[in-house]
Amino acid sequence: MTFRKAPVSARITEIFSSIQGEGPRMGERHIFIRFEACHMKCDYCDEAGKIGRTLSLPDVLRMLEKLEKTHGPHACVCLTGGEPLLHVDFLKLLCPALKKMRHRILLETSGILWKSFSKVLKDCDIIAMDLKLPSVTRQADYLEEHRRFLRLTKGRETYIKIVVSPRIELTEYGKHLRMVAAVAPATPVFLQPMSRGKHGIPGPALMRFLGTLQRTGAKWTPNIRVGIQLHKILHVR
Repeated sequence: MTFRKAPVSARITEIFSSIQGEGPRMGERHIFIRFEACHMKCDYCDEAGKIGRTLSLPDVLRMLEKLEKTHGPHACVCLTGGEPLLHVDFLKLLCPALKKMRHRILLETSGILWKSFSKVLKDCDIIAMDLKLPSVTRQADYLEEHRRFLRLTKGRETYIKIVVSPRIELTEYGKHLRMVAAVAPATPVFLQPMSRGKHGIPGPALMRFLGTLQRTGAKWTPNIRVGIQLHKILHVR
């Protein structure tokens, strides 16, 4: 799929204020900028097909300023998607502008587009990186791309998310966790149960399986946790 380069504009589906529902920043109030489109077609994605609109950099900054005044203060501006790094030319302008406004930046990404990430990493305060396991996503194995990406995050607050379903392959799971242990062993890893739509509470069987995966994963990387999607449980965006 080809995406048009637009250095002063980007396709964005929504900009809003809410609580962060995942990872170690759960419960903080953030401004979310959700970018349209993704290079992945993960089997569990609930953002696929959402249509955005073209917004200029001044448009985005005006919306952020309004949200900060009406709903702030915010702990971070969260760049999410879709895949924000598909819009790296726009991010190269947006991120420095956010820093001038004294916002901290949280980048949520698939953890695959490491070349694009290298162009904006200096302005990213926090990185939320996915580990995409092919048995769950039904996509290719991106282990080497994840390795290159994770190496770039050194020195910055980073956490990893692994979406888990009952069909996860344990050999594949172990291979990816051993990579994390070799590259960034202190990085927190969150095992997040797969959910679709508005319901974020997994069934009892999947929760038991998550416990098994956590105990198994702790053999390779000690900072491994069971995660949830708090925003879905609270029925907020």
